[in-house]
Amino acid sequence: MQVKAWIAWYSRTLRLARQVDFLTLSGAIVAVFLAPIGQPWWSITGATTNKLLTIQISPYYLQANATGFSGASFAGALGSFTGLLLFLAVFALGASSFHRGAWWSRITTYFGLSVLSELYLSFLLMYHATETALLGMYGILPPFSGTTHLPALIIGLDTNVYLQPLVTAGFSLPFYLGFLSLGLVGSSLVFENLRTKREKPPQRGVAAVFTSE
Repeated sequence: MQVKAWIAWYSRTLRLARQVDFLTLSGAIVAVFLAPIGQPWWSITGATTNKLLTIQISPYYLQANATGFSGASFAGALGSFTGLLLFLAVFALGASSFHRGAWWSRITTYFGLSVLSELYLSFLLMYHATETALLGMYGILPPFSGTTHLPALIIGLDTNVYLQPLVTAGFSLPFYLGFLSLGLVGSSLVFENLRTKREKPPQRGVAAVFTSE
């Protein structure tokens, strides 16, 4: 009886495993950590003092605490729209991962993949707005990452003038988690396409003539 029960349990587990797309599900779980409440994707601040400037960027906001810095007018609307899209994408990817054979499963997966790509588009727009503002104010471009001197005179938050101040910039974990989520969802689509082609029966007759390469 125990052997039969174990075999029945194993059969149910195997049937469930075939119905669940674990790559898409993993991508949806990772995407949860990209929510707007998380830490910024990129930031720059003074390396030796917190009174120089602080700029934080994510796909959802552009927060700048710097003298004379003018933020992007589109940041609020774009961030709210991106946050809404991510919420829908996580829900869509989670639903499609448990309905692998449904007719709408691939559509929702492509939608989730598009939204994950849009996160980086939104982030690049925020970052470009920051570059434009700093270029107009000081004639410099911020470093992508690392600790370096800015070749400029910068008025700090304490109204003191800093000559070639030392700043620290860098990307945080959510920036890399986005690529991981993209890779998981994209791999799911690739494997699903390969599986569909492998299971597709060979064509014969007129159909084979017109579809042959």
